[in-house]
Amino acid sequence: MDISGNSKQRAMDDKLINLPMDVLNCILDHLPIRDAARTSILSRKWRYIWAGHPKLVLDPKNIVTVTKNDFVGICNEILLQHIGPILTFHVYLSDVHMSQYPNIDRWILYLSRNGLRKLKIKNSWGRVYALPSYIFLCQELTELELSNCIFKQPCGTIRSFQNLKVLFLIQVAFKPEVSASIFTASKLETLCFIKCIGMDHLKFDGCSPSLSFLVLYKNHGVTLSCFMNCKRITTAKLVLPMEVKSLLGPGKRINLASLFEHWPLISSLFLDAYHLKLLAADSITSALPVKVNHLRVLKLSGINFTNEVPTTIVDNNPVLKYLQDRSCMSEEINSLRDLKMRYFQGSRAEMLFVKLILVCCPALERVTFEDWEVKPSEVSNILKELVVFPRASRKAQIIF
Repeated sequence: MDISGNSKQRAMDDKLINLPMDVLNCILDHLPIRDAARTSILSRKWRYIWAGHPKLVLDPKNIVTVTKNDFVGICNEILLQHIGPILTFHVYLSDVHMSQYPNIDRWILYLSRNGLRKLKIKNSWGRVYALPSYIFLCQELTELELSNCIFKQPCGTIRSFQNLKVLFLIQVAFKPEVSASIFTASKLETLCFIKCIGMDHLKFDGCSPSLSFLVLYKNHGVTLSCFMNCKRITTAKLVLPMEVKSLLGPGKRINLASLFEHWPLISSLFLDAYHLKLLAADSITSALPVKVNHLRVLKLSGINFTNEVPTTIVDNNPVLKYLQDRSCMSEEINSLRDLKMRYFQGSRAEMLFVKLILVCCPALERVTFEDWEVKPSEVSNILKELVVFPRASRKAQIIF
């Protein structure tokens, strides 16, 4: 008998079980639920550690089933055996038939009584899960991520998510009877709406002092007016559906100057062509009256300079006149470091835009051109013109 070998194994087991609980939880965080359950056979002390783990991720990929209906039954058993609070709960409904959705409703009711703080429900595209009213009982939620779900009117007393800090909604709908105040008390720091509908009446007053990360991507019903008082926004991505004609709602307008004025700390801004058109509609001949000291990343998507500016005669085109006039930028963009342009064609408007950026950005380090769409015979002349443009930054390089 190898006594020394057994002693070494026991010593290793003791070291593993004597690790602090937060370290053990960190280990289980990185294991699929199937492997986490298997740790119960490591030793007598490990038997119930996984059952008390405060994070549950229920994904059909990590649970062995014979039929798709088995997934819900196994998850019921996992929840039944769980010991203690469940602080984080992720569930993927890709293999869950709609007839099984009442089971999901009961899970949410159970979780609402167990201190839930982070909830993620990921549903398949093309199917919609109607959230039960129990979700409004999860008053300790700090993070909520939903996809392909519907909010409906809660039963009984209307409650708002008072502790919510992170909200990600992807293809989520709100029925008209849903209270406008469900997010008013939230101290949101991160908010992401992607292809959501039915949000015309919702209010986000509570997030004004805390919101720093905002994504509005092709939604119907939410406008910028909800977020104009959010002075702490540092990152924003704004993409409109093509049919939207106003950023703020009927009778209200905003331009680029007022956007930077309302968001003085903005450091990363992504605008699509439709947003840019609406923001620039009233300001094409006016200078930018505010300092843009924090902007480091500016991404403009879907903009075709050739289509937007059909003529190359400066005197007859206000856009070209604006780009050519250095005084249109009354303040320098002090923190912008990188400019990246894709599908560059070398049009007059594009050249003047690059020239304006070079002369107005003292911290600029790189101007990068990707996927050129320039005729080989014209490349040489374009490069010669680009390299002699005046630059406010000695570090500025043109990369192509």
